[in-house]
Amino acid sequence: MVRLRALLGVLLPFTMSASSAFSISFFVGQISSYLRVPEYVVLVAFPIDFIGGAIGGLVLGYVADRAGRRPALLISTIIFGLSVTLASAIRSLWQLYLAWFLVGFGVNAQNGVYYPVVFELFAGFQGSLGGLVQGLYFIGYMVDAAMYSAVPFWRTYFLVVGAAAVAASATILLVPETAPPSQSVRLGLSAFDKGLALMTIGLSAVVVGAFMFSVPLLSLVPSFITSMDLSEGWLVVLSGLGFIGFVAAGLASDLVGRPKTAALLSLAGLASSLALLMGWRSYAGLLALSASYLSSGYFSFTGIWASETYPAELRATGTNLVFFVGRVVGGFSPTLAALMYPSSLRVGTAMISVIANALAFSGALIYVWGARVRAGLVNSLTSSPP
Repeated sequence: MVRLRALLGVLLPFTMSASSAFSISFFVGQISSYLRVPEYVVLVAFPIDFIGGAIGGLVLGYVADRAGRRPALLISTIIFGLSVTLASAIRSLWQLYLAWFLVGFGVNAQNGVYYPVVFELFAGFQGSLGGLVQGLYFIGYMVDAAMYSAVPFWRTYFLVVGAAAVAASATILLVPETAPPSQSVRLGLSAFDKGLALMTIGLSAVVVGAFMFSVPLLSLVPSFITSMDLSEGWLVVLSGLGFIGFVAAGLASDLVGRPKTAALLSLAGLASSLALLMGWRSYAGLLALSASYLSSGYFSFTGIWASETYPAELRATGTNLVFFVGRVVGGFSPTLAALMYPSSLRVGTAMISVIANALAFSGALIYVWGARVRAGLVNSLTSSPP
């Protein structure tokens, strides 16, 4: 019963974090008209969101390792909930940017702390549950799409979403504190031996690749899907496939291991990206997009993967350190895709996805190498005479 209540305290605030992060996506046109600026100026809020997230993840990750997981979750959720609420009252561009910096600060920090919580609370099925939790980003997007039809004005919408997020923070009290008493022990850079350093580099590459692959799928595909002779109605189907892919990838990582699952799915993602690059259209193009959404699922267990890589005293900090570069690069990946091939977002998205999956595959190999190096170091220490 305790775990069931805790699950509610994980799923509801996480869903609201996704809904808050995506809420601005539906109102770019309205906000640009109100502020009297081009739409691309409003879109700058997206990379600002991720920059805030990179900083917030490090700051509140440290808080989670020192003061406890639950205080960090409460602080981060209230920050992004209040920020979306205050965004309903903006009057200028700098206020929008500040609000969305704080939204990112809270959303990504909350997500980064939830990964250790899931790892520490739900033994045996961390990958599966991690896939479910991370897949809530697709659910949050679908919630936003449904709410948009009922609340089509941006100020009212932000007010509703922000208030709901703050209210959802109360369910965090259902989550038991999972930080062990040993958190008072200070582990510094000495904890990063050669093996762990290589594992961190490899896992960071996987996370950067995952962000570069999934963020453009969520943010750019809606802009070019009609150019592939496909209706926008397919976006709901693709979002559903993305959710299924995330859950299935998490389960697979529990069964065959995180590195192997990431390597196989990144290869599948590489193949689907090349198909998209070749210009497949209509239902052939839909097949390529579907394969991309499904194979992007290796993102789903990266938070759990990071949590099990680091000792408890560094778990939240280490997880957010791995996600730091991914959040920054991921935030700019839609812009990079547009710059790589300005005449076609489809081609630019395919090109950035090829790079992303090649990086993720390489990262999985480096992680395995680091794990073997670390195992050798541990064996040499245990076999040394006293």
